[in-house]
Amino acid sequence: MSRRLRQAIFASIAVASGVPVAQASGSLAELPVESTKPVAVTEYRTAAALAARGSSPIDIALAVAGPFEGATQHVIQANEGSEAPTASRVTVLRDGLLDDSVRGERWDITLQRTAAGVWSIKEVKRAWRCRRGGQPNSFAANRCP
Repeated sequence: MSRRLRQAIFASIAVASGVPVAQASGSLAELPVESTKPVAVTEYRTAAALAARGSSPIDIALAVAGPFEGATQHVIQANEGSEAPTASRVTVLRDGLLDDSVRGERWDITLQRTAAGVWSIKEVKRAWRCRRGGQPNSFAANRCP
């Protein structure tokens, strides 16, 4: 998908959701990722159980990321294999969080289909975007000040 088409789609979504178009130009998905922090398996047990019961990659990723309280959330899914995907990567991008120091967060969830046909979480990484400090225009593994 071209950058221009992606920006038009984000702008259309923004207008429908009431988000100013200037904030939805696709820039959230295009922000640089300086580093990510691996998330321990113990922090997403509920999502892993959901995966074992046959849930979809997006449902699993949203369970990993937890409840959303903010202005904007984008979910991007990329599958390996089109008709019967064997792997999937879901990125959850959140912005405008109700927090004094954390402006946004990014979750990267890698899933693989098991021999039984259900999804298994292979890896979860997380990064934050701060309101102030060293990373207001990128995501990084450092917690915000």
